[in-house]
Amino acid sequence: MARTPAQLGIVVLDQAGGPLLRIAGEIDRETAPRLADALRQPWASRTAPPTVRVDLAAVAFCDSSGLNVLLDADRQARERGSTLQLLNVPDRMRRLLAVTGTDQVLTLVGGAPPGGPGRPAPPTVEGG
Repeated sequence: MARTPAQLGIVVLDQAGGPLLRIAGEIDRETAPRLADALRQPWASRTAPPTVRVDLAAVAFCDSSGLNVLLDADRQARERGSTLQLLNVPDRMRRLLAVTGTDQVLTLVGGAPPGGPGRPAPPTVEGG
């Protein structure tokens, strides 16, 4: 039986403090290279942004390939004096981070998204 190819959506929003990447779908061996490419971009220029935020609210699945991409991006950020922040990490992914101990390495901001794993958080108004 043929497996359906994993889907991964990546939207990059330029914001004052640095880019926000909204990730949706599955992060696995097949899609991790696309995420890695997107996460390399903020640090490709001479001037690294102070913070790169990654909204994971709509991630339905993440395996060790995705975890490795996030750890590599965090390393790149630290080497350039930046911070990688993971926002709205779904419960299932939080468990993966806790089991592997990487929740102590990566910067998680906020709780799991409302509505459960794989469902986007409701829009928020920034800048009050």
